[in-house]
Amino acid sequence: MELEVRHLRTLTTVASLGSITKAAAVLGVAQPALSAQLSRIDRALGGPTFVRDHRGVRPTPLGALVLDRARTLLPAMDALLQDARRVACDDTATTLRLATAGSALTAPLVHRLSSGGAPPPTLRSTPDPVRAVAELAAGAHDAVLAGMCGDALPPARPGIAWRLVGTDAVRVVVGEDHPTTGDVPLAQLAAEHWVTAAGGSCFAECFLRACARAGFAPPTPSECDRAAGLELVRAGVAVALTEPYGDLPAGLRALTLRGTPLTWSTWLATHDDTPTDVRARLGAAARDARRDELAAARARRARSSPDLDRRVRPAV
Repeated sequence: MELEVRHLRTLTTVASLGSITKAAAVLGVAQPALSAQLSRIDRALGGPTFVRDHRGVRPTPLGALVLDRARTLLPAMDALLQDARRVACDDTATTLRLATAGSALTAPLVHRLSSGGAPPPTLRSTPDPVRAVAELAAGAHDAVLAGMCGDALPPARPGIAWRLVGTDAVRVVVGEDHPTTGDVPLAQLAAEHWVTAAGGSCFAECFLRACARAGFAPPTPSECDRAAGLELVRAGVAVALTEPYGDLPAGLRALTLRGTPLTWSTWLATHDDTPTDVRARLGAAARDARRDELAAARARRARSSPDLDRRVRPAV
């Protein structure tokens, strides 16, 4: 048996659910049939892809290798099929395919790109910029919008060009009843429990280094998705690190860190052979989205704290 795309989809479904029983239900097949298919896949690959234990199934080293490649190949195959069907139907409308990784500028950028009657981009979200740019190189996307620690550089990839949209100060989100207000030194928050967004960035390590420079060692930050993190903050059990963009839900407010000990950079990646007009359109939309979001954030801070320093680092 030769390995096919449908086999890769089967493996990724089993891996994501961690259970053959659950995967069989999602795939619409009987569990014995799925087990038999996995055995045939294992024989085609030359070894087992999963091991079973009391908690379900987990990938073997061979399975992890195949899954890592599948996460790049499957989006590229989906993009190929989408483009082929569009050409076959004589549909000349061009829809940008945008991948995002760790950037709160996604919605403002989509709004900018959709202005003037243009169709909105097709979005794909991934927590890992490395995977996003690998998929970009494979042809699954037209561009990647990625956020990462201000001290980090984006992952290099042949044929891919990165452009810095801008670098901005990280804010601290606290509950509205938190005793701290305004512009605070990081050390003043030494006793807090921290939460950051999950992802492939080095931001947690950058945060720990900033704390060391401030003279304290916090507990290792918890990582979770944005919604869960903000709920922890609202409940008063943590404070969160966040980008300076977007409104906060009711019951939360933002503090600025004195001296800007932590920064977050937004990068935009395209193919080297992306048409110049498309690259210019993406770059202008990203810059305008950042400018508008920073202006809105400054207005909000001015209303709550008129003397707050509003400086940001410009794009270079």
